[in-house]
Amino acid sequence: MSCMLSPDQKLEFAAGFRHRLEQKIELPPLPEVACELLFLRDDTKGDVMHLSAVIERDPSIAAQMLAYARLSVFGYGDRIKSLERAVQLVLGYEKALHMAIGLSAGKSLKMQADGPVGRRSYWKHSLHTAMLTQALASALPLEQRPQPGISYLAGLLHDIGYLLFGHLYPEEFAMHNQLISNHPERNVRELELIGFGISHDVIGLWLMQAWDMPEEIVVAVGEHYFSDYDGKHAIYPKLVALANQLLKIHANNSSMASNKESVLINPLGLDNERMMRAVDRVLEVVPQLDAMARELAA
Repeated sequence: MSCMLSPDQKLEFAAGFRHRLEQKIELPPLPEVACELLFLRDDTKGDVMHLSAVIERDPSIAAQMLAYARLSVFGYGDRIKSLERAVQLVLGYEKALHMAIGLSAGKSLKMQADGPVGRRSYWKHSLHTAMLTQALASALPLEQRPQPGISYLAGLLHDIGYLLFGHLYPEEFAMHNQLISNHPERNVRELELIGFGISHDVIGLWLMQAWDMPEEIVVAVGEHYFSDYDGKHAIYPKLVALANQLLKIHANNSSMASNKESVLINPLGLDNERMMRAVDRVLEVVPQLDAMARELAA
């Protein structure tokens, strides 16, 4: 298989990657806006006006959140004239805060634009997954329902390991994109381990820990490939795993009733009707989400 490192190179690459993360060598700091938002997350006196003021310090993030609040599925459109109104009428304080954290965190990392896991594909998939993860969370029975903002952020950042991979190791990341292109029939995570001895979920886990991100997000990023994970905050990786699987099934136009699907659905208590309503809600606004993704990837 081409575009692979040798066994010794794989060991050296994975060890070097982990060392850079643990020692925070050349690791971009979490943007100031994201740091302030994480502080605000623990501030019991935080309000919509303060939150909006912090977000508006980064006009590009504010613009993305306005675009989201104006999605046709919410019914407000251009009547949303300000970020404050977007938070009050559509997003809610908790979801707006976590959405802004995710958008700010992702902006600090740069990688190649094209390729199966390049920047354009990354943001498109992340926005789709974020919205579906939150929609699935909202479809759960009330007693199981997690925070909508954390659910959205889990979906938005679940693949952030790709961003760091491409940011720190552009040549190897280009090789990885080529490897995926050459073997579209293979599982992407398996190709990462075969080709480089490390996977994007592990990279993302280390990054979330280095950035002191909320524990729920650390777990979601690190465990989203393992739907049988039953530890603390297991609801978030299960939701992300289900969202990923549903998006893949839709993209392949295949059946919704696979055995793997049932393994994910049953522990969450979701029936097909609730699940499909969540999927339809996201599919309704895919063109608008894709326009947002193009802005983020520009």
